[in-house]
This record gives sequence, structure tokens and C-alpha cells, in this order.
Amino acid sequence: MSDRTPTIYDVAEHAGVSIATVSRVLSGGSASAGARTKVEEAISAVGYKAASPKQESRVVGLVLSPQTNPYYAAMCEGATSEAIQAGYVPVIFSYPDNTPIERVTEDLLANRPAGVMLAGFTVERAADQENTRACLERIQQAMPLVAIGPPIEGLECPRLSSDPSLCVRKSMTHLTMLGHKRIAFIGGTRSARFSNIREGAYHEEVELHGCVNKPEYTVLTGCNAPAGELAINILLGSLEPKDYPTAIFAINDLVALGAISQLHKHKIRLPEDMAIIGCDNTFFAPSLTPFLTTVDLHPRAHGRSAMAELIASIQGNRMISFNSSVECSLVIRESCGAHLGIRHFD
Repeated sequence: MSDRTPTIYDVAEHAGVSIATVSRVLSGGSASAGARTKVEEAISAVGYKAASPKQESRVVGLVLSPQTNPYYAAMCEGATSEAIQAGYVPVIFSYPDNTPIERVTEDLLANRPAGVMLAGFTVERAADQENTRACLERIQQAMPLVAIGPPIEGLECPRLSSDPSLCVRKSMTHLTMLGHKRIAFIGGTRSARFSNIREGAYHEEVELHGCVNKPEYTVLTGCNAPAGELAINILLGSLEPKDYPTAIFAINDLVALGAISQLHKHKIRLPEDMAIIGCDNTFFAPSLTPFLTTVDLHPRAHGRSAMAELIASIQGNRMISFNSSVECSLVIRESCGAHLGIRHFD
């Protein structure tokens, strides 16, 4: 060997095992007796010396989608507040939604916070769930992990969420009770699991309530305000005025914001001509014209609960896998037209 200090890579190469196996043996984790013997013999052979234990980290990581979405900003507020109250330093790892999960994994392993809370694109991607699970398991070997979002099959960790379909079901039930049968679904993307679940729930509710089933009523354009504007232009451009929907469910409040702006430009009265319901109960919902009816998913409570569970896992040096769901709440304001009473449409 050269004069350089031996590393765990040298140990792994000498033992003929993976870096992860060496790491597990060094940390006292699970490893077969044969693998443990090989690693211990390799440590002696290459002269590897483990670094002196560092002081326990008080840093916790938050991996979130961009906080330009008020939903994640509210979740971050709840999580950071809980972390600071418990004496921890929250560090936000914020990435564009198209960031490879491998990049996030390497960043976390390089920075080694005491634990990490994940929400948004890291757990919402619809494609390649097997790769997502493998990357999150790598992270979990190094630190406690808590996820907010739909479950990932095979990943054992604490998970908190709202039922992604319930916001749609509550909204559709409310709108049909007000007399609406022509209801459109706008926004969303096939690349996000929550969006697919909500779209599926919409189609189920259309059938359940005997609503008009038109393919033009489903317009998947994205999850931001420009996506809402685009959805309205596509929706109105593909239909005769007599077939316009009388109500719209927007996948989130940002999409509803863009939709409302565009509907005003088309001189469509809200909610007299067309009702609209959003999702997330963002801070601007009560300031729109009309005031936006929306669904509160309680992101601050999710953030606080997830961080509390993460800190308990860090301090207790244990990780219990469970699923916890908080029921969403329909917040009725002017945009759904409830104040107009039950109506009958042609």
C-alpha cells in the first residue's frame, strides 16, 4: 500500500464486498457473519482506522419541491418551527422537480444530517418507483427518514399524507349537490402520483354522480398558474359554448389562480356562469375574486408531525414504519356558488 491513509474503499476492495456492507459493519448494522468476518480481516490487513466519533449532529434536512408552491412553503414552515423548538437546525435541500433522485441521494450522504424529511418530487414521481425506493433505502441506511406523500411499495419508514383522492371526492360531491353535472378537471401531470390518483378519482366520481363524461373536460397542463390559464384556453377552445362545463375542479390553488384570471378575460362570470374549486387552501385563496373555495390539506400540520416523528427517531435511535393520514377539509367560499343555492342547468 502507498503512504496514504487507508479508506473504507480499500477495505471494501480487499474484502470483496460493497461499500454499504463495510459501512454497516462499522456502524454495527445488520450484516452476515461471513461478510462481517471478511470486513474485520480486511480492516486489519489494510490498516484502516475509523475516524474519531464526531459530536452528535443537530442538523436535520428537509428535501422539498421548490417553495414557489405555497403548499410546500407552508409545510416547510411547520417542519422548521418544530425542529427549532426541539433544538435542531433545519437545512433545506430544495431542487427543481426534474432533479435526478440520485443527485439528492448523494447530496444527503455527503452532508450527513442527523435525519431527513422528504416531500414533493422525491416521493411523488410516478415513473421508476423501484429506483426511487432503492435510493431512499440508501439514505435510510445512513440516517432516519420520514416521507410525506403516497406510499412507496417496499419502503419501510414513517409516512404521513392526506388521501390524494379525497379532495376530489369532497369537491365533486359538493358541486353535484349544487346541481352541477358538467364538471371539468384541470391541471396536473401524468408524471406525479398524486395527480394520477386525483384524476382517477375524478373519473370515478363522474360515473358515480352521473355527470357528463367528455374527454375534453380533462385537461392536464401542469401545476402552476400558467398551467391554469392554458387549461382554460384549451377547454373553451375545444367546446361549443353550450357544452362548456358549469364547474371546474383545479388540481391546486395555483392552477385555479391562472384559471380565474383567464375566465375573467373570457367574460365568464364566476360563479354564476362557472363555479371553481381549488386545492391547498393557500394564503391567497381568500383574496381572489371571487373568494376561492378550496380544500385544506393541512400542510403545516403535516410538516410539524413529520419533523416531530423524525426527531423522535433520531433521539430514540429507532425507526418505526407506519402510515398516518390526516383528513382534508373543504373550505367553502364564494367561487363554488354555494350562496346561490341549488341550481338547475340546461
